[in-house]
Amino acid sequence: MSEPLKFKIDVDSLSKQLKEYAMEAAHDMRTGFANLAAVTHAHIVDMAQQELHSTRKQFLDNLTFEEIMPGVWVVSVLEEGLFIEEGIPPGTDMKTDKWLLKNAKMGKNGKYKIIPFKWTEARGQMTDKTKEQVDELKKILKAQKVSFKKLERNAKGDPRLGVLHDFNFGGKKPGKGNTPIFDRVQIRQIQIKNERTGLMKTKREITTFRTVSENQTGKWIHPGLKGKKYLDIAQEWAIRTWENEILPEILNKYK
Repeated sequence: MSEPLKFKIDVDSLSKQLKEYAMEAAHDMRTGFANLAAVTHAHIVDMAQQELHSTRKQFLDNLTFEEIMPGVWVVSVLEEGLFIEEGIPPGTDMKTDKWLLKNAKMGKNGKYKIIPFKWTEARGQMTDKTKEQVDELKKILKAQKVSFKKLERNAKGDPRLGVLHDFNFGGKKPGKGNTPIFDRVQIRQIQIKNERTGLMKTKREITTFRTVSENQTGKWIHPGLKGKKYLDIAQEWAIRTWENEILPEILNKYK
């Protein structure tokens, strides 16, 4: 597990060096360190925005920074985003190491879990392969006279809500899986709150489902993923920023 990026400053020692300005200097130091935590967090967000695609939202949703006690700030990645930060070793069994660790059900053949895969995420967050699959799904739905993203409405013109369609289109089987990629296609419309305005809006979701079970030998084995190590990169960047920009500006105030 990656160590969180921790910022801690000995405000009292620095304040004593500034003698008669101790209280004001202590305040400036704490403010400077809070700013350092904020810009370091922003620096990690910027790296993720530029480099990540299909995993961007998941990483950013699990990137946090907070003051855990006066003068101590921590930037960290929560569990759901750790695989992006740390990476995944080749040959990792995703059944036992991820999918079945939480909220798995018990069936006659052991633990199992149904995994949803959403096809309506932002295109900029998709891999090239996923984009090709989405384009293929759009063509299939168009042949069924069903829109990929346009909202369906009732006779009054209001958006329909709930599960609207269930399809089994077949298609290729992914990897060593035994479920065709476009089987169990579900289209539904739900209401969510707009984060910017606070108003409710209707969202259209297209989801497929695959079942993971512990008796699937040789399946769900990850080929490996190199960790981004954003926290390590950000730590070096934060030290340079503090020593070369923030601290000199504070000290210059007191000559």
